[in-house]
Amino acid sequence: MPTMMFYEKAVPLDRARHRDLRIKPLPNQHFAAQTAAIPVVVGEFVDVSREYPIVFARDTRGGISCVTLTGVRQDRNLYLDADDHWDARYVPAFIRRYPFIFGENGTDRLILCIDEACPAFGSEGEPLFDDQGEPSTALQNVLKLLNEYQRQIAMTAAFLAKLRDADLLRERQMRASMPDGRSAAIDGFLVVDEERLRTLPEAQLKQWFEGGELALIYAHLFSLGNFVELARRQPLPAKD
Repeated sequence: MPTMMFYEKAVPLDRARHRDLRIKPLPNQHFAAQTAAIPVVVGEFVDVSREYPIVFARDTRGGISCVTLTGVRQDRNLYLDADDHWDARYVPAFIRRYPFIFGENGTDRLILCIDEACPAFGSEGEPLFDDQGEPSTALQNVLKLLNEYQRQIAMTAAFLAKLRDADLLRERQMRASMPDGRSAAIDGFLVVDEERLRTLPEAQLKQWFEGGELALIYAHLFSLGNFVELARRQPLPAKD
């Protein structure tokens, strides 16, 4: 799952080059209008599970990622309203961090980057740096969000490794239909196999209960019921 999917012109935030740059709130989430699957991290599983399906997806390098489904077609996000405002109580952190992101420079050090093409940046809004050229309160809050998100990425990777090692993931077809003719169907994603889960050794299940992995697994399983919500958000079928 690409981590730079929304970023048209990601560049390192430079204290000199961007000293006078300001940021104002985005009017909507149009940047995510064509996104049907969004990465999620384990720290938000419970919040996400109340409104979206959480599934697992294979990436091009053979790895596995956690994603929440926001659409049926690849080019349409069903959680945006007609004005491209996010239409749900919880907005995934992957969306909330835009237009900031951590980038890499070939070392272990992460670099704060911004999407210079984002219309939120300009001469209006909150400054990114104070009069002494130090990070403003607004920028410090961004750094807190990104640092926590980065920590959650590592925790999510560890969780996924445990699911793989226990051979718990299986491909599943998901289907949902509404009485008014709306429907949703998606193939190719992975879910936890409940039968396989029940065969795990008692000691391992106890360890996962104490470590929180079981809570994450059941949040994922509970969330699959939200696939009906995707069907509900589909446009009504055209009448003859």
